[in-house]
Amino acid sequence: MAMFVVTASAVTACQSSGTAPEPTRTTTPLSPTPTATTSEDAVLAVYRDLYPAGQRAERAYPAERKAILEQVAAQPLLSRMLRGIAALRATHRVTWGQPEHHPFDVRIKGDHATLHDCQDARKGGQADDRTGKRLTHGTSRIHLVATITKGADDTWRVSKVEQVKEPCSPTA
Repeated sequence: MAMFVVTASAVTACQSSGTAPEPTRTTTPLSPTPTATTSEDAVLAVYRDLYPAGQRAERAYPAERKAILEQVAAQPLLSRMLRGIAALRATHRVTWGQPEHHPFDVRIKGDHATLHDCQDARKGGQADDRTGKRLTHGTSRIHLVATITKGADDTWRVSKVEQVKEPCSPTA
């Protein structure tokens, strides 16, 4: 699993005995990202917004999830996230915490961009949505490569996130 719910930064690792905040349902839409000054700023902003949007979608009613996610995600990632959230929720789990991003090697060519992230997800994981008990913790040095595309509406959205097998260094 490599996308927030599923990317949630590879949070399917170790056991924990802590507790997570009580999950809640929300109907509040994602607030618009402030206008970025450059394409690189916009690409980085939407990549960072992907993770909180994934958590909002997890806690939303199933019929509301797509509208939340399509503000920051495009196909094929959008469908992958929706399937991942449904699978996560079917096992009475939600994600907790947020990964620490260390993006590098941002490349933009026209309406397509890629970036690498040496993510530290140790302050996040999965929790039981009924009890709030933290079930897993993520790991550090997770090397992700994200593809971001600009849509017809001139908005950047993340279309793919893949994990590289070899770990990375946050100073990369």
